[in-house]
Amino acid sequence: MPRNTGELLSDELQEGKQRVSPYPPQPLAGEEEGTVSATSTQPQLPHPIEMIPLEIFQMIMREVVTEPLWSVGSPNYYDLTRLRLVCRRWTQVLEGMPEVWARISLRMDERLIDLALSRSMHSPLSIDLKGQGLSPSALDKLLQHIDRWKYLVINYAGDSTLDQVAVQSFPILEELMLFDLYRHRSNISFSGSAPMLRTVVIDSFRIQWSSSILSNLRELVLRNIGGGAPDIDTFLKLLANSPKLTLLSVWYTPLTPSPSPSPSHHTHISLSCLRFLAIEYVGQGILKQLVEFIDIPRSTTCQFAISWDNDDIISLFEQLEPIHRRHSTLAEVSKGSRSTLILGGGLRGPNIRTMYEGEAHQLGTLTVEVESLPECNADVFEYFARQLVQSGPNPVPPVLHIIGPTDRATFDNQLELFSRLRDHLPNTDNILFEDLDPECIQGVFDTLFPPKHSSRPFPRLSTLTFRGGTHEEWAYRLQKRQKRGLLGRDVDPLPLNTLRIEGGNISAEKVQRLKVLVPNLVLDRVQVN
Repeated sequence: MPRNTGELLSDELQEGKQRVSPYPPQPLAGEEEGTVSATSTQPQLPHPIEMIPLEIFQMIMREVVTEPLWSVGSPNYYDLTRLRLVCRRWTQVLEGMPEVWARISLRMDERLIDLALSRSMHSPLSIDLKGQGLSPSALDKLLQHIDRWKYLVINYAGDSTLDQVAVQSFPILEELMLFDLYRHRSNISFSGSAPMLRTVVIDSFRIQWSSSILSNLRELVLRNIGGGAPDIDTFLKLLANSPKLTLLSVWYTPLTPSPSPSPSHHTHISLSCLRFLAIEYVGQGILKQLVEFIDIPRSTTCQFAISWDNDDIISLFEQLEPIHRRHSTLAEVSKGSRSTLILGGGLRGPNIRTMYEGEAHQLGTLTVEVESLPECNADVFEYFARQLVQSGPNPVPPVLHIIGPTDRATFDNQLELFSRLRDHLPNTDNILFEDLDPECIQGVFDTLFPPKHSSRPFPRLSTLTFRGGTHEEWAYRLQKRQKRGLLGRDVDPLPLNTLRIEGGNISAEKVQRLKVLVPNLVLDRVQVN
């Protein structure tokens, strides 16, 4: 049965720090004893790692035992203990590095916690409180050093542990992470202070939102908070208490509507330092309120996402109106740069994802995602296209990115969308299709390149890209489609400049046949068989 880190460390301490092998070097296979004796008097060259300067060796040790904050704990100290057993020099180096002992978890053996608290000296501590059944005496020892807690991770700790931690004040705490990934409905109400706290990440955890520690933050991330999510009033007050926020991310946290009958009492929240904003799937109508009540700097990179589960397209556009204003500004100043319209497969059930991605030098990147019923997706896609051209034509038209749907009927509806986009984006020159089955790809060519007597929806289309999957079958169908004459010995080239294939696999034979159809065939990360 393998020994734990505490047992390894205990054995090591009993053996003493001076660990050198008591055994003479043994002859290698095929060597005589005399050979070893003759060479044993010669000076031995040091091992290359012993010639590394101490500062670089310390950097190596630090990287080996350092892990992301959310995984601090036993693995770090298991590596640390094994490294100390290698030789006397390694032991001395590691014992002279207080920072590598400053990552402490209640999952560790209590004797190891004692040693870590001693060896870390005055270094700031990274504390990991995870799981139930934790040792009360070990927690008491950690609380005695609470003036050194700089990073704290709580990952589903028992109620007694949470109660003891909640009443503390944290003089130098800078980062707090609360996780309850197994949905045990953990709840904590901080009553102390944390004047230096700058980053808070809360995932599936319930917290008292009016707590004073949630103020003067620089980064706030809320994820997967169900019944314990704050209402819109409380959330706006929380933001007002952190006017220097640089990062705000709210994801799958359904903020509840304001209990007030009218939102007119709200004042705009100024976040002049904000550099990144993500508001995704917070509940219908909530995104609109947040965008209206937060003064978002023009330089902020924004990600917005909304899930719309009914077919009231007019109401959906009303929800998108505040985002549309930012979208229109971006479209105006980004003329001459490339943007992307994405129509994607469903994320949950039959829903379809529609996205806009755009950026400009003067503005932060904007990504808008709408997950809607299939019957609405074409309207949403056209909505984004219409906004792009309201401020005038862009000499660099957007890329149209179509991600494979789950059924052929939905894909046929997407192809019909091209005729609607002709009025908004007639200069489209680049379309990307991702994860389409071969039958759908056949429909792509029939729609984009109809018989000669029919007009093409995008006459300036020059680049067509297919991403992912196997390309063998659609390449065969395309070659067969383009054949002409009774014997099919000649082919009609595609009216394209570039056919691009990304990922997936294709045979060398099909590659040669595709080269005949276009001036430029580009293969990017494609396995050619």
